[in-house]
Amino acid sequence: MLKIHNYTGISLLLGALLISLPVVAQEGTTIASMESPAVDAKVSPVDKPVAAVGEQENTEYSAVVITEAEREVPTDAELVTVGNAFINIYRGPGRGYPIFHVAEYGEKIWLLKRRTDWVKVLASRNKTGWVKVSDLQEIYGEAGELVRVPLPDFRDVEAGYFYLGFSYGDFAGANSMGATLGYQFSANLSTELRATQAIGEFSDSLVYQMAIVHQPFPRWRLSPYFLLGAGLNITSPNATIIATEDRQDTVMLAGLGIKTYLSRRFALKAEYTNHYLLTSRENNQEIVEWKLGFDVYL
Repeated sequence: MLKIHNYTGISLLLGALLISLPVVAQEGTTIASMESPAVDAKVSPVDKPVAAVGEQENTEYSAVVITEAEREVPTDAELVTVGNAFINIYRGPGRGYPIFHVAEYGEKIWLLKRRTDWVKVLASRNKTGWVKVSDLQEIYGEAGELVRVPLPDFRDVEAGYFYLGFSYGDFAGANSMGATLGYQFSANLSTELRATQAIGEFSDSLVYQMAIVHQPFPRWRLSPYFLLGAGLNITSPNATIIATEDRQDTVMLAGLGIKTYLSRRFALKAEYTNHYLLTSRENNQEIVEWKLGFDVYL
């Protein structure tokens, strides 16, 4: 009987163990199923928005470019942001040079210096080139303000300047060369001392004049001007058989022209002048002169 009870106790113990095994497995399954959603709930780097990643990369890249550029740009350069869809950057200051880089919307560039109506710029990756002033109509400063790059005109030339002028043209069929010394009283008014040498087939002329020049629209890129003056005309005939004397006549002049400023110190001009000689003969003489030239402000 004792043995039977012992076997019965052992059987009951084994049965209890077998019954408990599924419960443990079930509990293990329940724990695994509870932990799995926690793993799936983690945010994967792939799920990060692409735009956000791009913005972060662009921001970091721009910061690096600007830092490198700041080491090379002069102290008077200006940092601006491109507001156009794009800006073409040329290798030199002219349409004949090739386009080698394009600054896109939102890109930062440095304005280094201006030459006539071109601006030298420094773009990303240390790309240095030239941009037409007319292409810089939508650029913004560091504070978000609109930046204007003015075209060269009389606003860059203040009153109180002396200037030298040189010209070449046609003086009643003779080749003429002229020199001018002028003084700018104001934006609209100046005075000039003029000397012209005309070499013709039958006679040569040397003309000395003083003129007042009025420029009504000095801030126009193509700025017209008008002049009035008087002086002395010395005519030397080129006769070889009969000896002739030089003739001196008082001369009045009136003319008009047009001027364009290429820089603060340099301007091109074209001029038409009518010289009216008051001779001692019965009829006075009228001489028409056309010429092209330039002025250099001192």
